[in-house]
Amino acid sequence: MGRISKRKAAVQKTEEKCDAFRLKAGIYARLSSDQDIKKNESIETQIEIAKQFVEEFNGQKTGEVIDVVEYYTDLGKTGSNFEREGFLRLLQDIRLGEINCVIVKDLSRFGRNYLEAGNYIEKIFPFLGVRFIAVADGFDTGKDGNERKQMASEIKNLVNDMYAKDFSQKAKLHLKQRREEGSYVGGAPPYGYRAECREKRRILLPDENTKAIVRFIYEKFVEIENYSGVADELNRRRINPPYLYKKTKEVYHGGSESDYKGWNKSSVERILKSETYAGTLVQGRSSITARNEKNRTRKPEDEWVVTKNAQEPLIEEALYEKAAEIRQRITARTAAHAHPAKGYPLEENIFDNVLYCGVCGRKMTRDTNVKQYADGERARIDGYFCLNGGQTKVTLCPESNRISKNELLDILLSLIRMEFETFLNRPKHYMEYGKERASEAVKRTEKHLSETERKIRRFHEEEGSVYMDYRVGKMPQKDYVSFKLKQEERLEELRKEQQGWEKEKKEQEKLEAKYLTAIKALIKLKNGKDLTKDMVETFISKIYVYPGKRIEVLFRFTADDILIRKG
Repeated sequence: MGRISKRKAAVQKTEEKCDAFRLKAGIYARLSSDQDIKKNESIETQIEIAKQFVEEFNGQKTGEVIDVVEYYTDLGKTGSNFEREGFLRLLQDIRLGEINCVIVKDLSRFGRNYLEAGNYIEKIFPFLGVRFIAVADGFDTGKDGNERKQMASEIKNLVNDMYAKDFSQKAKLHLKQRREEGSYVGGAPPYGYRAECREKRRILLPDENTKAIVRFIYEKFVEIENYSGVADELNRRRINPPYLYKKTKEVYHGGSESDYKGWNKSSVERILKSETYAGTLVQGRSSITARNEKNRTRKPEDEWVVTKNAQEPLIEEALYEKAAEIRQRITARTAAHAHPAKGYPLEENIFDNVLYCGVCGRKMTRDTNVKQYADGERARIDGYFCLNGGQTKVTLCPESNRISKNELLDILLSLIRMEFETFLNRPKHYMEYGKERASEAVKRTEKHLSETERKIRRFHEEEGSVYMDYRVGKMPQKDYVSFKLKQEERLEELRKEQQGWEKEKKEQEKLEAKYLTAIKALIKLKNGKDLTKDMVETFISKIYVYPGKRIEVLFRFTADDILIRKG
């Protein structure tokens, strides 16, 4: 009989459990700052309080059972803003029907915005059929007579709202005071630095592993004056960008090529724009609102907190100023390019690779604009000038050196006809000569290329040995970085040399076809200015322009070459 009674009791208990109304609950916990941890308000503590409530609730046999389906948390999020990742995920599951009960430790964990918290509790949740429980406040929208507690909940929400606003004001004042004391109050320290607390101040100290990379970025930018070029160089060397270095603590990427997510123009520009690297700490440029952390507003400059010599600089002030000047020029140039003359597009720059200043040797810069004449006609006028010409800071080129494209074409066409007039009716000799010269040049270039590649292989073998010392702990990372930078400088020279030979080889391999095309074009050349870039680069090595619109032309193939070959 005892066995039968136990079986009946078990069946009865199962039936009671099945007959109970089941609530699918989501436990929500929020932590706004370290202050909450000091008050034992950690995420784990809040969840444990809610779970204990569920256990006690289910033990009361009220005809309702709460099943905890999911936990939703927000770390470091203010209660005044409801745009929180965990909270939004909770709302999404409510809309999908996965959750019909929300449990929090108390109303303040749910939110401190009086209007929005009340709107959710009194309107949105009831409309969606969601029961809301705040354990510590004894608030439960599903309990009978809870309407009498509505006023109490509204008062508590109002107090929370006022607390949040008061705390926000005090926090802003405290933050401003710390900034004025020279303390770094930002998040993660800038690339090239690490943060350390000393005498109640958080200061920036050089990161021995990456400070040399920052200096390299500035020096390379001053050299090539191009953001993307610097990014390309960093990527070629497989240097991890700031976010990856923060994550892995490795300066160089050690994984597969496909896993590498490198630098871009913006990441380089951010470093070049930061005064932090010259020792100046600029804080408080912008502010966010408590109700919406994504709503960031920029403050006027007179409200910024600027601290000179706040930390050890990674670059000299002069280097920073030089980079700033280049950045300004790039900005101005970009703005000018953003407004091209409509209907008058830029033509191909046929002299791009051959035109140089005869005084200082600098490549001539093209100057182009659309000119409108008195009769209303418009035309694009191209010309060339030396950037050094006439500048007081550059004594190598004291005079202004300019020439228009039309003037250059008139002089050049006359020289070409004069140089090749005797042989324009004998293209076969030109073709044979060009093939022979190209074949000899390719062989010489291949020899130089092989020698350079052997040197590069030896460098990589040495680098592999040093890398193994670093990986097994025989060499600290800062020494490895120093070795890599020095190694890369020499390797960069060899790679440039290799690229130069490869480029020359490709050009020489294409020379035969270009040569024939240019000969045919020369034969058809008439009074019109119909020179092409291929024609210019096939026959001309360099054109030097001198003040007074004088030019000197270095031909790749001359009449003397043909006569020597013929003889």
